Amino acid sequence: MHPRKTARVLLFDPQNRLLLVRMHDPDVGDAAGRVLAEPYWVTIGGEIEPGEDIATAARRELREETGLTDARFGRPVWTTEHALCIHGKMRLLQETFLPAWTEGAELARDAWSETERRVLQGFKWWTLAELQAAGETIFPTSLVRHLPALLEGDIPASPLAIEP
Repeated sequence: MHPRKTARVLLFDPQNRLLLVRMHDPDVGDAAGRVLAEPYWVTIGGEIEPGEDIATAARRELREETGLTDARFGRPVWTTEHALCIHGKMRLLQETFLPAWTEGAELARDAWSETERRVLQGFKWWTLAELQAAGETIFPTSLVRHLPALLEGDIPASPLAIEP
């Protein structure tokens, strides 16, 4: 199975709200190829391009998906690994999550690719309480379990392997 290394951004505003993007991509399914029927929420991020390190990819993805360039990044805190069917091909998604903080600015969609315009449906800043009470699908599924420690400043010395 071909690996797909991905940088994910846990972007926080001054109120410690986490930015998630709502999406639905009919060309992406689980390991069995099943596509989620309903839209879901994910962190900002995407595939690491040739020649990029994780931090460079995270900054690029943040700029492309939100227009923000002022974020202060921390070191990687989490990793996940799971199989996905992308455009009919099985891929091993290897995600690394980096926290970042912004002073807040208007989010922009100007740099979205054609695919992003088709599958991304909007942004939302979430409080921890809102995430804990959400009845919607959020990836990674273990985000709500691991987020409190991060919000309290408990940054692991090396990235924790979490459930996707």
